[in-house]
Amino acid sequence: MTQFRLFTVLATIIGSLCATGAQAANYGFIQEQLVLEDTLKPVKDTTFLSEEDLALLVEYIPNEPNEVIQDRLSCIESDMPLVFNNFVRAHIDYFTIRNRKYTRKMLTRENVYFPLFEKYLEKHNMPRDLKYLSIVESGLNPKAASWAGAVGLWQFIKVTGKEYGLEQNQYIDERMDPEKSTDAALRFLKRLYRTYGDWELAMAAYNCGPGNVNKAIRKAGGGKRTFWEIFPHLPRETRSYVPNMTAVIYAMNYAAEHNIFSDSILYTPDVAYLELNKEVDLEKLAEELHLTKEQLMALNPELKTTKIPQHLLNYRIKIPAQSAKLVASANDKDCILLAAAPVKHPEPETAPEPAKSKALLASNTEEKPDKDETKPTDKITYVVRRGDNLSNIAKDYNITVEDLKEWNDIKGSSIMPGQKLLVMKPADEANTTLLAVNKEAAAPAKATPAKSAIEKIKKESLIYHVQPGDTLWTISQKHNGLTVEQIKRLNKLKSNAIQPGQKLILG
Repeated sequence: MTQFRLFTVLATIIGSLCATGAQAANYGFIQEQLVLEDTLKPVKDTTFLSEEDLALLVEYIPNEPNEVIQDRLSCIESDMPLVFNNFVRAHIDYFTIRNRKYTRKMLTRENVYFPLFEKYLEKHNMPRDLKYLSIVESGLNPKAASWAGAVGLWQFIKVTGKEYGLEQNQYIDERMDPEKSTDAALRFLKRLYRTYGDWELAMAAYNCGPGNVNKAIRKAGGGKRTFWEIFPHLPRETRSYVPNMTAVIYAMNYAAEHNIFSDSILYTPDVAYLELNKEVDLEKLAEELHLTKEQLMALNPELKTTKIPQHLLNYRIKIPAQSAKLVASANDKDCILLAAAPVKHPEPETAPEPAKSKALLASNTEEKPDKDETKPTDKITYVVRRGDNLSNIAKDYNITVEDLKEWNDIKGSSIMPGQKLLVMKPADEANTTLLAVNKEAAAPAKATPAKSAIEKIKKESLIYHVQPGDTLWTISQKHNGLTVEQIKRLNKLKSNAIQPGQKLILG
């Protein structure tokens, strides 16, 4: 019976490989692009298989028909199109049949990084499924490095990393800092989405660069603006990149249906932060914290050396939360214990700077809080209108342009109609300003500002400005009782394609 089952499983694997032989060459990019802890090697003789690999051979490996795979993909609620075809099927087979070990490893690691990714995706109002792109890029390995010099969870090359504020020198490489690189990667992807209005094209441009995507669009005739329309004209690696993303989303959502389970789940450890005040030897610091050097460096993958020099004053590193008491009791003047550490590009909702340890800051007990910390603040969402610029918006709200740019992570000065901007105002001013700010809400001569604003809100409740990441389905979910077909009929849409800034009638 055992021999018969083994024969059946081997036959299934061989049959799958033969069926996808035309796409076999495309699997090469996975081995080149993803840095795996274990090198993938073709197996020719079972005599040399490890016990783990032998166990994999005799496990039950489902080989679902196309109809089942396609139906499961359609059941995944995603803001991105999950196209199914033979090419995508070949990649799904890679993760569910050929390299089940890799999918199992991703299930083990996902809880370490996905909460962080989801936090920043929510901050940037981007599709949650983009968290799976780091699996395609690096296999959730912050130390991953490619032959082309791309590094980290999101595989930044040096030039792009510097463009997005990731510091790189002989001591640190912030492309390997999970938090800073995640924020940078999502800002880059958001910029690409604003360019193409399509998440598949944005991902393709992330992989091969906007120049190659633009070239493919021109070769396809210029009028074709979806990934699959320009597919034949894209670089070979990029032709596999987006299908690989779809396959990863499928495999991670339906691993159990393919009998893929992780035997161990990793989680993000609780950490505290140290701000270094002068040159520090991390090996000695690790000893004082009762850690090994490897443990301390693993918490800070961006560190390239155990020596933090003087010129990196105030650099922040992570330590285990349980080790924080040791630092506080030592009253070490070389570093300051922080309750938390904001990243270089803080969220608009970032709380005030964390309180510093009393044991370490006894000399600073006379410090007074900033005046803004004594006032409660309200958050106002402003929708950019045609003709708006940062200066007039800042003037209307009695704030500075610099604050407006910082709250919304704006690097230049350009804004787009329909774009949402966060404005922070003292609570006693917010309600008054909200009623008076919109220039287009001009009230009749005898109307009060409050009445005018209310009338405008009622009027514009029927119009929706499409935001980056929106789909007809997500918009319909925000408006109870409205279906996708109703939205298309009201706006005379022939397809589900919509663009950021586009106005939709919803009533």
